[in-house]
Amino acid sequence: MPRIYRRDIDSSTFITPRTFTRVFCERPRLAVTVLFYEALTHEHLDQDIDLPETGMRMVAIGGFLLLVLDSDKAAPERYESARNTTATIIVPFLNTAVTDALAMGAEQVGKPFSVPHARGCRLRHPDGLVVEYLEHRSSPFDAPTPGAFA
Repeated sequence: MPRIYRRDIDSSTFITPRTFTRVFCERPRLAVTVLFYEALTHEHLDQDIDLPETGMRMVAIGGFLLLVLDSDKAAPERYESARNTTATIIVPFLNTAVTDALAMGAEQVGKPFSVPHARGCRLRHPDGLVVEYLEHRSSPFDAPTPGAFA
């Protein structure tokens, strides 16, 4: 069963996107890593999402997204995709953000996806940067529409 904590549960109220630098962390070191980034940023953890069935845990502190990826639990394609993504951007409205980025030369990498209370899509920007775009909501999303965006 997922455990989800987010201070800001619905990104539709965001005036600007929230951008995270991804930091990969081993599960046994997560508590120490959280303390380090809280001290570094002078901010407290404001998101902690644990999805044990997917082998992922995501903890946000300031502009950092700490990711724990259990390679033995995560599907191989999800694990590789997560490791090859440089940044995460939480946007107010996913369809608008993706449509705008595609119009500016970005390309979609993989299929849109949904997880509890969020849906997303990975894009490769024209400069090669691979970014995960996410839209958060207070209630769960249905599965993504086949063929969305592409």
